Amino acid sequence: MNTGPYSEKVVQDFVQEEFTPVKSECFFDNRTEAMKQFGVSWTPTLIVLDATGREHHRMVGFVPTDDFLAHLKLGKGKVHFDRFRFVDAIKEFTAVIEQHPAAGVVPEAVFFLGVAEYWHTHDPKGLRRSYDTLVARFPQSEWARRAKPYEQIPL
Repeated sequence: MNTGPYSEKVVQDFVQEEFTPVKSECFFDNRTEAMKQFGVSWTPTLIVLDATGREHHRMVGFVPTDDFLAHLKLGKGKVHFDRFRFVDAIKEFTAVIEQHPAAGVVPEAVFFLGVAEYWHTHDPKGLRRSYDTLVARFPQSEWARRAKPYEQIPL
């Protein structure tokens, strides 16, 4: 973790402040126990786990710094989402969208933002707004296709 985004101070500071980082060496000819436990088949692999060891987000392969930070924030949002802490999830998904607008995970963050808003308020309009945003900004994304049923929700 000494090259690419890992070597940048902004990433190091964010990881130290927001996560408990664990680094494991990977040897594909003699797989380590961590590689086996977490199903690591390529490097780099970033896995966001909660305190119990449950996986919430995984990224495989190199991405530039902005995308890397977006993945970390998306992972935090998913931890909150999966633990039914929707206000915190909304905050993280919004941060991905606003702070990293060109990152590859933005469509996923938009989708989960709508779902988190729905669970928080029980108002389906958040789902529809997510669909509209996805169709307008990311029409070819799988997340736009996943949100297609929400187009029927009236605003």
